[in-house]
Amino acid sequence: MKSKQLMLITGPALRIKEALSQAGFIRDFVHQSTFRTELDASDGVYVYQIPYEELDGTLTLDGETAFFDGISDSEVPDEIQAAALDKWYALRTRISNAESQMYSPDRGDRRPSAPIPSRSVETAKNGSMVQDFADMKRLGRDMDRIKTEQQLQEVGLVNDPIQY
Repeated sequence: MKSKQLMLITGPALRIKEALSQAGFIRDFVHQSTFRTELDASDGVYVYQIPYEELDGTLTLDGETAFFDGISDSEVPDEIQAAALDKWYALRTRISNAESQMYSPDRGDRRPSAPIPSRSVETAKNGSMVQDFADMKRLGRDMDRIKTEQQLQEVGLVNDPIQY
């Protein structure tokens, strides 16, 4: 690649592996430890590989030694080199933005996958659809997204046949 400035990404292995997977990279162990992705061009597909080193739960990606499989950097078209560099910067941004994001139902996030504290039988309102005001707001947002029977019929979909 032409722009070979200090290009190292270091951080917790799990977070970096997740970001690599989300960015379309696949782990490759054939000759050396690399993550690879394919970049499409009009004259074929170029396999871009980034070497990594993993030690004590920390993963380091070495962008300076990144290479294209089976071809020298000088033979790779400029637009593919630019696409690879863009992919690197997008990966670096994805990893830096992955810092512990807080759950926010207002942003449309899914509920966190943690155990929900149980309520005693006396305080639980088992006869209602919601337990408190926050649940009622969430239920309202969920119900707003559900299509009515008339809307389903207009687009040619069948509503739930189990209900009949």
